[in-house]
Amino acid sequence: MNQTRRAAGKSAATQIWLWGQGKAPSLRPFAEVYGKRGAILSAVDLVRGVGVLLGWQRIDVPGATGYLDTDYAAKGRYGVAALADHDLVCVHVEAPDEASHEGRADAKVKALEEIDRHIVGPLLEALPKHGEWRILVSPDHRTPLRTRAHAYGMVPFAMAGTGITAKGQASYDEMVAEKSDIAFEKGYELMRRFLG
Repeated sequence: MNQTRRAAGKSAATQIWLWGQGKAPSLRPFAEVYGKRGAILSAVDLVRGVGVLLGWQRIDVPGATGYLDTDYAAKGRYGVAALADHDLVCVHVEAPDEASHEGRADAKVKALEEIDRHIVGPLLEALPKHGEWRILVSPDHRTPLRTRAHAYGMVPFAMAGTGITAKGQASYDEMVAEKSDIAFEKGYELMRRFLG
């Protein structure tokens, strides 16, 4: 390859990045474990892939980029539409994480406001029309602005809907999550509580 590049007057390649050499894990289908049909909306390959491995329908949203410029309104519309055919819909938005990696507090706040306005709001309006309902809002991991890197620790989550009693927390942040009497050392355990 380098001989061809040099002959064409191009710089030689000096590195290679090997990617994707593993094999897909075998997961029990979500419907088999929880009795619920799911859908995944995400522009992030890893998140979409996990959804597909769980047996969820992958729904591609035009304008979803996995970055700060993602089309939040389209994600909200597609999420609401997916409620008609699925018991559980996961709308994943990467923008707050990307803003943290860039150390941009303004972009993180804007992303969270857009998520609230265009995704959480429309879902909250639509869910009660489907009978008993629940909603869960949570980051998938910590990415503090001060370090710009993923970090270990509890993440905040908010749940509302049928059978959920308000706890009256003062805020939605990592400090409250660390002190909460509702915490899950293994994040996947949250799903059983969410589904009731």
